[in-house]
Amino acid sequence: MEPTAHIALLEKKLKRERSARKAAEKLLEEKSLDLFNANQLLQQSAEKLKAQAELDSERLAYQTRVETMLLDYGQRFLSEALTPSLLQQLSTDLVDNSSVRAVCIHINPQDSLNFKGEFYSGRRQQWTPPPELQNDPNWWDEKEGIFWLALNSKDGSLGFFAARLKASGYWLSIIRKHIALFGEMLRTTLGRQMTLEQAIQARERAEASERATRDFLAMINHELRTPLNGLLGTAELLEETPLSPEQRKLLTTLNHSGELLRAIINDLLDYSKINAGMLELIPSPFHSKQLAEKLQAVFMHRASEKQLDFTVSNGANIPDYLVGDEDRIKQIFVNLIGNAIKFTEYGSVTAHLDWQDENLVFSVTDSGCGIAKSEQCKLFKPFSQVDISSKRSHEGTGLGLAICRQLALQMNGNILLESDIGKGSTFTVTLPLAVHNHTVEEDAPRASTDKPLDKVTVLVVEDLKTNQMIIKLMLTKMGITPEIADNGKIALDLLSDKDFDLILMDCRMPIMDGYTATRTLREQGYSKPIVALTAGTTTAEREDCITAGMNDILCKPYQSSELRAMIEKWGLI
Repeated sequence: MEPTAHIALLEKKLKRERSARKAAEKLLEEKSLDLFNANQLLQQSAEKLKAQAELDSERLAYQTRVETMLLDYGQRFLSEALTPSLLQQLSTDLVDNSSVRAVCIHINPQDSLNFKGEFYSGRRQQWTPPPELQNDPNWWDEKEGIFWLALNSKDGSLGFFAARLKASGYWLSIIRKHIALFGEMLRTTLGRQMTLEQAIQARERAEASERATRDFLAMINHELRTPLNGLLGTAELLEETPLSPEQRKLLTTLNHSGELLRAIINDLLDYSKINAGMLELIPSPFHSKQLAEKLQAVFMHRASEKQLDFTVSNGANIPDYLVGDEDRIKQIFVNLIGNAIKFTEYGSVTAHLDWQDENLVFSVTDSGCGIAKSEQCKLFKPFSQVDISSKRSHEGTGLGLAICRQLALQMNGNILLESDIGKGSTFTVTLPLAVHNHTVEEDAPRASTDKPLDKVTVLVVEDLKTNQMIIKLMLTKMGITPEIADNGKIALDLLSDKDFDLILMDCRMPIMDGYTATRTLREQGYSKPIVALTAGTTTAEREDCITAGMNDILCKPYQSSELRAMIEKWGLI
């Protein structure tokens, strides 16, 4: 082969090799680029996977944290009262600077809670609820990224709860559900706390009203009974002096008016106490068969004045001693017998006590005018009488039978009426009472003594001059010359230098009242008997006397016989 042809072949071969090398280099470059791109994609995918994993982990941590918070605050809201510090802590704990950027809890109820205010945390400082919140209690402000929740109750708006959120899609809906749960928890807790505080306020108002009622009854009781003590005491003392026939008629009128006034005052006060739920029974053993004798003695003179046949009898099977409030039982019987005598012009009034099926049964039958069936329903209503015209011939408040019925009901008994026009009436009271099997003991043991009554030394602590005069005259007729002290302070000064067998202590006095004086004496070791002189008749007032250290109570208005019995009971110890 010629050299020229050989060179041409070599050049052609070299050209092909160069072309092949360029093709290979190009292919290598393309493959390298593909590899680089693949590597970039791998790196990007890895970064995305890493970011997604971190996000999932973050969301999982957030969800776990929120669920823990829901459980924790749910328990705290049930066991603790809402306080500003608790609400501020909640607003702080909710902010994570990632999904929840800021939170505001605004409390401003129409009714007063024990607090109100705005509690917020995070980047947003001004919170103005949108007008849409008035119609939609869960309002999403997409532009601002704020989820608003109205805190409403049946009593009106309590405020709002708002959270600024940074999320989208499904994750945003999850966060809003969590925030809504906290909002509902707040709404429920606020409503419950408002209901509780309203109940507490209502109870406090009721207690204040009850205290005011008690104070008023105690005051009016004292203010009415105290002058009545002077009136009836004066009449009793006057009766024992020489009087002309005309003066004796006037005294009889005075006594009748005083007793009528006492009955009216007692009825009004008892009805007020019943209405206020303050009338309390004081059960104790009492001699049941002596009731008939006492009732016979009380009404015999009144019945004889009207020339009525009057008897009170006992059934043979009545137990000797029963347990009950003897004073209130007698009050029922006295009211019924008194009414029967009042409304019977001719004939008889008969009362009978019996024992049937563990019940004390008391019946009063009269031969009076009777009561029409249509009118009988009025009898047990307060301030009601069958004859309410201006021409009626019988005085009274119309409270007696209403009080009898309430007393019977309070003793778990009842009162029934049988009556016809022109045939008289029968009232029957049934009271379930317990049988007492032992002899009634004295309130306090009496020491054996030969000391005569006129040797008893008595200190009377009383601020009203009228009552001082009355009790001094009563005691003087017994042969006792008492010392008089105008108040508790003077009594303490007297007792520091002189001893007495018995102290008769008024409860309500200026400078130092009887309760304070008695407590002071007992603290100083004074052991002699102290008897309260009080117009108070409620259980609370009686308990105040005993708690202060008094041994017994003599209620105003009192009679000479009651005063004498109290001195014999305690002054001779």
